[in-house]
Amino acid sequence: MNQQIDMSWEDRDQFEDESSVENEEDINIAETDFERLLIAPSDWTVSTIYDLIGKQLQLDPAYQRRNVWQTKAKSQFIESLLLGIPIPQILLASKAGQKNTFLVLDGKQRLTTIKEFIDGRFSDGRIFKLKGLRILTELNGKSWDELQNDEDWSDRLQNEPLRTTVLRGWDNESVLYEIFFRLNSGSVKLSPMELRMSLLPGNFLKFIISWTENIGPVHHLLRKRQPDARMSDVELAIRYLAFNDQKTEYAGDLKLFLDDFCKLKNSEFLADPRQETLCKDHLSQMEEAINAGLNEFGEQEFCRKYSDNKYETRFNRAVFDVLVGSLSNHEIRTWAATNPGAMKKIYEDVCIQNPEFVRAVETTTKSSEATRTRFSIWYNALNKNSGINLTLPKIK
Repeated sequence: MNQQIDMSWEDRDQFEDESSVENEEDINIAETDFERLLIAPSDWTVSTIYDLIGKQLQLDPAYQRRNVWQTKAKSQFIESLLLGIPIPQILLASKAGQKNTFLVLDGKQRLTTIKEFIDGRFSDGRIFKLKGLRILTELNGKSWDELQNDEDWSDRLQNEPLRTTVLRGWDNESVLYEIFFRLNSGSVKLSPMELRMSLLPGNFLKFIISWTENIGPVHHLLRKRQPDARMSDVELAIRYLAFNDQKTEYAGDLKLFLDDFCKLKNSEFLADPRQETLCKDHLSQMEEAINAGLNEFGEQEFCRKYSDNKYETRFNRAVFDVLVGSLSNHEIRTWAATNPGAMKKIYEDVCIQNPEFVRAVETTTKSSEATRTRFSIWYNALNKNSGINLTLPKIK
């Protein structure tokens, strides 16, 4: 499918219905979870931070491809360091059971920029040359190799202090999620998938990151011409796989559901080299399902809620779950292809005739009851019209 992606939908706030997205409401946490938390201010220099990266401070390249900052923003951050302008603190958390190994809660872009500049290259292999500097204009076009030959600039950058705070003593991952959400509660929210990458490193998550680097149907669905900086493509892929895995049960806690699934798959990838091939096969079914849905509904209406005889403009993850979940079945895709328009008509009828289905995709969409309701109603409607039985996800 080579349709032109409409970039007018790039604003996520206009494009996506966030009711079924992970957020702070998914976190089960109590005041007592914070009692053992220790906060240790520790100002390090740029040189010290750089030496820690890749050793005690992990910025695994497999997890760093979704850099939000562009070259100009990175260059101006280096300029701020050279000018001695105060920058926001770096917030780290010690890894469980590893006293001197740290996770990045806030400051990933800053740390990545420091590493890339001193290494001399961006993560995509391009040479890092400063550009767009507004004050130190004489440094535009300069790389670190050139600057470090000038003792003044070299010392100035390497000895610049970075305000850093380390959180220790936490024993509940939800504490870190809570802090993460509060740090990112402004106008541009980061995806909790970023934090999950640090908390649950493993071959499965590395595989998913690599898989979503290849532009395909999931990006077309999200109106993205490149891998999503906020990892919506990663989240949809993992979400699809989790609901189609009968070994994981959904109990109404989306964060825990995705965490547990990632832990399971990381373990399976470690124990069984066939897992990558199996996941590729499942994701191939997802891509075929998305293409079939776009052909059946059209890109303006696929994975949208239908009410008042019209489709909403916002992408809806809860609708994605049921439509793509059903179309991942080869028999359903074949039936839909030989009966064009039939599935869309069934979906519209379900939305009109079953108010409980509409409620299940618009309010409290992450509860187990709402999730079971929308899957059951939709799968039963398809079975009634096509004669094809679909297996429901494992829902408590």
